[in-house]
Parts: sequence; C-alpha cells; structure tokens
Amino acid sequence: MIHDLEILNGTLELNFNEYTYFYTVTVSDEVSSLEFSYKLADDTYVEVKNNELTEEENTVTLEVYNVNDSVTYTFLVYKNKTEAVSGIDNYMKSLESENIDTFNLPKVQILAISIFLLIILIYSLLFHRKTKKAK
Repeated sequence: MIHDLEILNGTLELNFNEYTYFYTVTVSDEVSSLEFSYKLADDTYVEVKNNELTEEENTVTLEVYNVNDSVTYTFLVYKNKTEAVSGIDNYMKSLESENIDTFNLPKVQILAISIFLLIILIYSLLFHRKTKKAK
C-alpha cells in the first residue's frame, strides 16, 4: 500500500520498510509537527493522527488504508533540546541533569562478564581436582 516514506523535518532511526510498524524519530525542538513524503499504491489513502509535537516525547500515527486493508505506522518522536553551555557551572548542571548511572551496564557486557567468571570457576574446579588426585 505504501511504498516509500521519508520524514522531511526529522531523522528516522531506521530506514522505512512497509512491514515495520514502529519507528523512532528525532526532531529539533522547534518542530511542531512531522512532515511526511510518501509514495502510495493506487486507491490508497493516508490519515496522520496526533501530529502536534508539544512535549519532549510524542506519538504520531500514520494510518494507511484502501478498500481491502489498513495498516498503522507508529512514530515515537523525540525533540532535541539544545541549550547553550557557557561556563563550567552550566556544563556541570547539564551533566547532573542527565542522571548518569555508572552501574547500568549494557546486557552484552553483563553477559560477557558472567561467561568469563563461569569459565574461571570451571577451570578452578578442574584444576583443584587434579591437585587432589596428585597428592
């Protein structure tokens, strides 16, 4: 039904695919609504809903339909707030406001550390058994 889609005033995090129904879009703080460019099949219509970007996070839906079928694409839209940083005090405040959690490791790192510790445990058990047998 929809062959191509582009966001003209924002950044679509994934390339558009007609079989992917959820997207993340980043726009500047000044953008008040998404501007779409798309190619439709014959006798296909589009309705954009909730396209008033008022907060930092918004959800815009694009309903594509024809006589036989309908598809809804959902766009989670994030506004980039840009603030001028002047001086070390403003820089420190911006770092504090991000609530950086140094103990929040990505899942891949946690998995790698767990596997490493498991290998050390197995090695030590095998080595410990060999030393007992030698005595």
